[in-house]
Amino acid sequence: MKSAGGSSAEKLLQRLVESSIHAVKPGTIFENQLHVSGDVLTVFGHAFELKKPDTIRCVSIGKSAEAMALEVEKRLGDRVKGIIATPVEKHLGVSRFEFFKTGHPFPDGESVKAGEKVRQFVASCHAKESLLFLISGGGSASLFLPIEGVSLDDTNRLIKAALDNGVSIDKLNLLRRHLSLLGGGKLAALAKKAEKLSLIISDVVGDDLSSIASGPTVPDATTPRDAYNFVVDSGLLEMVPASIPIALRKLPDHSGGVSLEKNGVQIIASNSKALSAAEQEGIGSGFNTLVLTRFLDSDAESAAALLVSIAASIETEGDPVPSPALILIGGETTVKVRGAGKGGRNQHLVLSALKGLVNLKHLGINLKRTTIFSFGTDGKDGNSNAAGAFAAPELHADFHGRAGEVKKYLDESDSNSFFTKYGGLISTGPTDTNVMDISGIIVV
Repeated sequence: MKSAGGSSAEKLLQRLVESSIHAVKPGTIFENQLHVSGDVLTVFGHAFELKKPDTIRCVSIGKSAEAMALEVEKRLGDRVKGIIATPVEKHLGVSRFEFFKTGHPFPDGESVKAGEKVRQFVASCHAKESLLFLISGGGSASLFLPIEGVSLDDTNRLIKAALDNGVSIDKLNLLRRHLSLLGGGKLAALAKKAEKLSLIISDVVGDDLSSIASGPTVPDATTPRDAYNFVVDSGLLEMVPASIPIALRKLPDHSGGVSLEKNGVQIIASNSKALSAAEQEGIGSGFNTLVLTRFLDSDAESAAALLVSIAASIETEGDPVPSPALILIGGETTVKVRGAGKGGRNQHLVLSALKGLVNLKHLGINLKRTTIFSFGTDGKDGNSNAAGAFAAPELHADFHGRAGEVKKYLDESDSNSFFTKYGGLISTGPTDTNVMDISGIIVV
């Protein structure tokens, strides 16, 4: 995406990306929400007594882990000690936390090392100490200890099969919870008597606490049998190691999960907050702005078809809002991987939308004022280094009569190569946050 110049749609899109991500960065979220007065620490309305150094133990996991830990360390100094497990390279200079750079979306050896270190750290917390958990998307892979009978490689083969076949994040995390010794509240249960508070940046549709980072600090209402049944019903059974279903069937099958005491949980940022910031940017820029949904949960190609149909309605009929128009959608899509290319769900969505826009021309509908976009708030879309992509009117025009060429890139799951070659990438770099995706339409 251009940093200067470009069309009015591109300029608005740049502001939308910047404002929505800024709204959910830890530095923004924690402002005026974490402070010390005497020997009392107040965190988002929760009070902790600070009677001695190191009273607060802190575990920070996921893509926002270092940035969240930094906000705590800046205010507590030597009154906090902790552990960070994140797929993001160390870049903020946090000094009071042991740092683990882990894999994502596949847990690796460092994820297991972090899991064991955190397990010991939390289990050794006594009743007079307090535990602060900072949790964000990516935490499932950052902190992982496999259950008995399942290896790390077995787990990753399952995760790959699930991702390649478009399994939704809630179902993927259902499996992760029951294959992990730390998911589904089992981490928090290690410190039964300590006062505990989890501050969570949500990266799942509907903000289901048990699904965010596989819910290490919240009870789980599902059972190992639910996970086993999903493996069977989804068709994954033939794709995964035999150890997976065998281990799941051996686990005690009771609902309700672990019992947790003195355990506070609060979501401090979500896709809704990012969408609201984008909405205000649109309104302030003079666009008729509509948030269509905050609960997008579908495959990328279906979402693309929806956006194309709405764009056509706006340009031809001024409905549901007249131009200049901004339509916003929050949530997350899935992609069934068909090739060995480079890309992600956001770029695939936009490339699918481009194919739809080109096909509309055969019906005599030429959308000359429409830009369709989609980006991930974490700054990384799939196996690429881009956050997402946009398809401007100039691109529609260039590919008139060339829908087959677009389809080839889609069939090869190579959307990033397409936008690298023809333009339209949205690049932010790592953002230190993760609240899923924002997609939309700009009609000037």
